[in-house]
Amino acid sequence: MTIKGVVMDDTSPLMLHGLTKRFGHKLAVDNVSLELREGEVFGFLGPNGAGKSTTIRSVMDFLRPTDGWVELLGGQSVEERTALHDQVGYLAGDIALYETMTGRKLLKFLARTGRKVDWYYVDELAKRFEAVLDRPIRQLSKGNRQKIGLIQAFMHRPKLLILDEPTSGLDPLMKQVFYDLVHEVSEQGATVFVSSHDLAEVQKICHRVGFIRDGKLIAIEHIATIKHLSTHRYIVTFAKKPLLTAAKKLPSITDVQRRGDEYEFTVKGDAAEFVSFIAEHKPKVLRESELELEELFMRYYEGEEAKR
Repeated sequence: MTIKGVVMDDTSPLMLHGLTKRFGHKLAVDNVSLELREGEVFGFLGPNGAGKSTTIRSVMDFLRPTDGWVELLGGQSVEERTALHDQVGYLAGDIALYETMTGRKLLKFLARTGRKVDWYYVDELAKRFEAVLDRPIRQLSKGNRQKIGLIQAFMHRPKLLILDEPTSGLDPLMKQVFYDLVHEVSEQGATVFVSSHDLAEVQKICHRVGFIRDGKLIAIEHIATIKHLSTHRYIVTFAKKPLLTAAKKLPSITDVQRRGDEYEFTVKGDAAEFVSFIAEHKPKVLRESELELEELFMRYYEGEEAKR
């Protein structure tokens, strides 16, 4: 099968072909085509409101596409895909759980929907995530609710995982537990489709990444290709005026802007050169300002276009 000149694998765990979704006059998802490979961790990256969740809801048949189609684990029709949902692990971005149930009762309830659950594995996941399963869900923090959501997505060892902002509400330690788990299931052959707005997170776990903006999938890249997107912005106030000509000669400093007494440096890759330069010029104030994800990608793709 060929889509947009690219040969697609008919055995792909997840394939989108020209997926389009409109809400009235608003075009939320615009002709998105992609294919996932078995055992791949695919990052679906973009700012809030870019169309990530709408795409995922269309994949899960919670929304019907305006145009295009989805193939999930070989199933193309809604009926075929629905029959395969017991082989899919899904976590919604706006997870809603039965408030009066305990986490354990909820997991048992979900297991009755056709999933073949390994309860020893559930106990292992609960231990790793330090999840609270024996209190009513209404008493739990956002982070603990998220842990239960993750456990229900993984507990039946699905072939395909579709996870929308899976680390929302988790502390750094629990995020690492999640990253380790994703690596494990990928090595065991499961395919993971994970949406995020966090480039650093995607770099940790994904093999490839697709970037969506204004409903359009503007690029798909191997993660190694975008590793060098590591870019930082530093705002500095100096005791005396620095030698900006020297700063501009440093390969790692890609841009310098002055705003009153403040100097804004954009540093790409290793910041060691920048740190040495700053130390020589006795900064009074130094703070880091993160670049927005979209700005990082736009800088990257503008650079790629300039090379052509």
